[in-house]
Parts: sequence; C-alpha cells; structure tokens
Amino acid sequence: MKKTLRYNYRLNPTPEQEAKLVEFGATARGIWNLLLSENMRRYEFDKTFLFYKDMASLLKDIKTFEEFNWIKAFDSAAAQQVARDLETALKNAISKGRLQRFPKHKISYKKKKLHNDSFRAVNNSNCIRIENGAISIPKVGKVPIILHRELASKIKTVTVQFRHGKWECSITQEVECKTAKQVLKTITGFDINSKQTVVGSNGYVADNPKFLKQSKTKLNQLQRQLARRTKGSNRWQKTKQRINKLHGKISRQRLDFAHQISRQITNENDILVFEDLNVKAMQKFNGSMVADNVMALITQLSKYKAELEGKLYHEIGRFEKSTGICAECGQHHVLTLNDRYFTCTACETNQNRDLSAAKSIAKTGELDLIAAGIVARVTPHISAEISH
Repeated sequence: MKKTLRYNYRLNPTPEQEAKLVEFGATARGIWNLLLSENMRRYEFDKTFLFYKDMASLLKDIKTFEEFNWIKAFDSAAAQQVARDLETALKNAISKGRLQRFPKHKISYKKKKLHNDSFRAVNNSNCIRIENGAISIPKVGKVPIILHRELASKIKTVTVQFRHGKWECSITQEVECKTAKQVLKTITGFDINSKQTVVGSNGYVADNPKFLKQSKTKLNQLQRQLARRTKGSNRWQKTKQRINKLHGKISRQRLDFAHQISRQITNENDILVFEDLNVKAMQKFNGSMVADNVMALITQLSKYKAELEGKLYHEIGRFEKSTGICAECGQHHVLTLNDRYFTCTACETNQNRDLSAAKSIAKTGELDLIAAGIVARVTPHISAEISH
C-alpha cells in the first residue's frame, strides 16, 4: 500500500526568482477570485455552479483576450490546480454533513501588505526535479533548495509559499508502507491531557514544554509595540512581521516536538490506542492551552507513522469513559480537574489519574479490536504477544 506524504524544504531564491514567485502567487490568487466570481454570478443566474471541467475550459478560452495575458504567463498546470481547489471548496460547502463555509475571495497585497500567496505546480513529464542543490519549477527556473533530507520517491506536486519571512516549498511524494505485522507484541494506551502531553499505559510520560508560554514575554512586548504604532505605517508593518516570525518559530517548535514524540511512541509499540478527542470543543474552553499542547497533532502524526511501519493505530469512542476508572478493579470514580491522584473506594489502591486513564484506554481499545475481528488472539496482559 502506498501513502502520499508531504515534505517541507526551505528555498533560497535569487531576487529575480523571488519576484517571479511573488507574481505567480498573485496570479493564482487572481485566478481563484476570477473563477469564484464567475461561480457566484452563475449561481445567481440559474442556481448552478461551474466545476473543474467547465472552469478549465473557461481558463483556456479567456487566454485569447488581451486583458487576460497575465493568465497566459502563468503555468497552465498550476492554473488547473487552482480550479481543482475551488471545486473541492465548493463541494465541501454545499455537501450535507460538512461544516465548511462557502469559499471567499482572497485578499490582495494592497490590503494585507504581505506576499503570502501560494501556488502549486504539477510534475508533468518530469518538469519538476532536484539537481545540484536546486529544484526546477516550471516558468521560474532552478531555485536553490536546502535539501535537509533525501527524497523518498518521485515528486508529484510542489506548493510554493512565503511563510514567516522565508520561502518554503512543500513536496508531495508517494511512500510505500511496510507490510502489516502478523505478530504484534505490545499494545499501549495513551492519555493526552493539559499537564503532560502524553501519558502511556506502560509508564511513558512526555511533559508539555509549553512553547507559547516560553515566548510569552517577547510576544507581549512586540504586541505592545504594535499597539503604539500608527496602523499601516512602515514601523507598524515591521513590528507586525516580527510578531509573525515569532509565531512561526513557536509553530515550528510545536511541530518538531510532536514529530519526536510520535516517532518515539511508534517505534516502541506495535498497537497504539488513543482517545478520539473533540479538540475544537476543548479550544472553546481554553484555546491557548489546548493549542500549546499539540493534542490533535500528535494523534495525526502517530497515525500515519504507524501505517508506514505496518503497525496498528486505533481510537476509542469519543464518549467512552477513561478518567477515574481504577486500573486494578475497574471501579468508576468522579474526579475534578484538581484531583491528580485518587484512592479507589473498592480496592483502596492509590493511583495516578492519568496513568489509570491510559490503562483504561488500552483495555477499551483491546476489546474494540477483538470485537471488530482485527485482533484474533489476545493474552490477558496488556504487553503480551498479540496475533492478528
């Protein structure tokens, strides 16, 4: 089985190439706004939408007009990718059961004063390749790239964007997953909470580094400076860019931490059991704390890493109770957020709240896998050998 993965690399374009990348990003934004306006006009006229084939045909037809020469200078495959993205956004907005809103027009540079538009190029006939420390991008040329890791396979697409003061490219590739293991030796449940990022049923604990809290003093200082500047002035723009770069540093620290934790727990366990957390609802309660804990990110990364290694990833139901259950006898208890330890009322065992929750998650996941027929034989102990 193959899986499509995305790898991010830093670009070091020359001034001429940077101007071209900015121009192509603006062109992609203009095509999006043009096609979206045409869809809105069409819907007002006969209650229908244009989808990919119609939009691609429209782009081909309007290239002949002089006022649309800016589209002719753009990569045709990249323009078609904009039409595909808009089609996906329209279908998600009008489909029942999806909470996505109707797509909006993208803001121009005149309003946001930031060249952060992106465009996606497709590797047709090996037009995108990396040679001698540079990546070839259609109609841009060979752009120097920092290749911090080797490519896993052939390049499918490349998305170029200016983020947090640096040019980046996101390369998608197809990676072959390892053959699923026939004998799985360990099953571990993981509890994710606000105090520790991850607590495993095998005793593994990863503390929350709280990167936002570490940079809070500097961030508050920059935000006070921004409040004193005249909005729209050069000094206001410079301070805003410094804040943007600091937020970029925090997001990279979180991503690196999540990759390290997910890789470690994937390497050490054969079956990973997590809770299906409603992170969006939790953010309404305390958004900064939940975001700084990378709760959802760790589960996403662990899932795809487990699939690549031929291991098993499972999530228990969102409404399955795990907190306050005794790991020894299964007695249920009602705990507050301040109760980090509790004593079982039935067997009088003093235990850690998070560790007992992780063990409960492991037991629930084990029963789910048996009921689904994924695991054929399970020995009574959590860390015993499992065949499937």
